[in-house]
Amino acid sequence: MRLIMLFTIFSVTLFSQTPDSLFMRANRYFETEQFEAAARAYEKLSAQVEHEDLYLNLGNAYFRIGNIGQAIWAYEKGHMLSPRDQDINYNLNFVRAQVRDRIQPPDDFIVVAFYRAIIEKFNIIDLFSIGGFLFMALGGIYLLRNKGFSFGKIDGLVNSILIAAVIATGWIMLDKYWAVSEEQAAIVISSAVDVRSAPIARGENVVFRIHEGTKVDITTSQPGWIEVILLDGKKGWIPVGEVRTL
Repeated sequence: MRLIMLFTIFSVTLFSQTPDSLFMRANRYFETEQFEAAARAYEKLSAQVEHEDLYLNLGNAYFRIGNIGQAIWAYEKGHMLSPRDQDINYNLNFVRAQVRDRIQPPDDFIVVAFYRAIIEKFNIIDLFSIGGFLFMALGGIYLLRNKGFSFGKIDGLVNSILIAAVIATGWIMLDKYWAVSEEQAAIVISSAVDVRSAPIARGENVVFRIHEGTKVDITTSQPGWIEVILLDGKKGWIPVGEVRTL
């Protein structure tokens, strides 16, 4: 189990001063099918360590006790840290399929869909590494050119491709940063939530209902309330305690 290997490293730095480590305790709870206790231990550990494998285990524990909303929240957190992790993506897609609300976003143009797929598959660190590599490659070509080396007929083509790749990577990196820093998403953790037209609990202002596990974007907030928008463009107000922010 790769999580055990990962935390063998953490144990030297984080848990060496704690005889009864949270991680080992959580693993024992999970192995003995005490999933609620395991979830509590993993939650406590997540306040000290942030890693995709920890969120994977946390999501698994919540899923075993039937807490779909919290499971999706944990898998989403892991996905944010490691968007290409196969285990997290599989579990996240599996649990998403059990969410009652099947909200479909409007269809995008092929180019826009491809662009969003790229952003979805990489995090900021990945994009920074790719951009750095491309920039170094571009600098290496200029250095070779100054030394008299030439790529011949494709010299200009290679140079243009690398420049375009650096610019595109930089733009995607900025777009990803803006999305992460400015947009705040959340997962519904209550079984069902009435979405209202205004931040006040009156029966006549319920516009629609969403259910556990639904992902929403938070647009604004007031004391005790948040305004959310769904993938299909519907929006409204819900009590802040009905969701868990990512």
